[in-house]
Amino acid sequence: MRKVNIGTIQPAEIAVPTGLRWGQPGYRPDIKSIMQNCILPQAEVTFKLLEEAGEAGCDIVTTCEDLSIASAYVTDTTADNVFPEIVEQSLPIIEDTVAGIAKRHNMNIVACYYKPHDGKIYNTASVFDRKGNIVGDYKKTHIPSFELFQVAEGNEIKTIDLDIGRIGVMICYDMMFPALGEALSLQGAEIVFHPTFGYGWNESIGEATLRTRANDGSYYLVTSKSYSYNSPGKSSIIDHWGHVLADAAYEANIVVTRQIDLDNIKAQPENFVLSAITGHANMRTRNICERRPDLYGVITEKNAMTFDFLTPGKEQDEYREKLLKGIVHW
Repeated sequence: MRKVNIGTIQPAEIAVPTGLRWGQPGYRPDIKSIMQNCILPQAEVTFKLLEEAGEAGCDIVTTCEDLSIASAYVTDTTADNVFPEIVEQSLPIIEDTVAGIAKRHNMNIVACYYKPHDGKIYNTASVFDRKGNIVGDYKKTHIPSFELFQVAEGNEIKTIDLDIGRIGVMICYDMMFPALGEALSLQGAEIVFHPTFGYGWNESIGEATLRTRANDGSYYLVTSKSYSYNSPGKSSIIDHWGHVLADAAYEANIVVTRQIDLDNIKAQPENFVLSAITGHANMRTRNICERRPDLYGVITEKNAMTFDFLTPGKEQDEYREKLLKGIVHW
């Protein structure tokens, strides 16, 4: 039996001093103050919860998306833009701290934060092993329009092998695209971690989407969502049948844990008619054998429709004005 203690966290967003969050009246792009009063205190909320997960005996735990909430500055591409510098300054602090927690508690950690690579910035989930080493990175592949102001798209779907088993990652908006979940399943992911800011849908369909991805992929799905009062979604652990095993409800700054057995495969009874005929009770094996990729070419055809993205200049300036005036909103 491969018993694994899984953890997920639900951190609350800190109160930000007036004038230090982009879009607030009187905003001032003071990087030192933003780092000291916004970015690092927000990261500390997650660090504390990771420590609690380690003390609870977790073998692996995931953070929510963008653990320092640097994305609050991502749509400002004016001369006052502080986003790249925030990412640069916070990176070593985040990685050194998470590595120390992983090593101290002998725990694997999936940590999601912005990370520079080859001159671009990516929304990245770095996987730390029990010794605190980064053994793999996943770069978010499906980027919502506002994030594209300064964040690049990842171009690889990958799994990562750990001592507990094979894992995959989908970050926030990735969950909207079923093909990504199927690709991870075909690559043998046993657990998929989903750092996110929220469902992006209403409550019922959001949870239904997560449960469907887990069931279709025959993997456990572990979501970590930032806490937001009266906002759809909650951190949860879902099994390979799509059952919610545990969730954070609507509590702020909470760690949720559950022990699972990865050798308890998703299988129908051997005397079930389809199992008996095919000789395979394992549902993932059946899916691999019975799927028809020759019919699915339309999925990978070039997009027939596109939309114009706001490039730096007048269009972005107009967008920012509408955002500041409340004409459009997050």
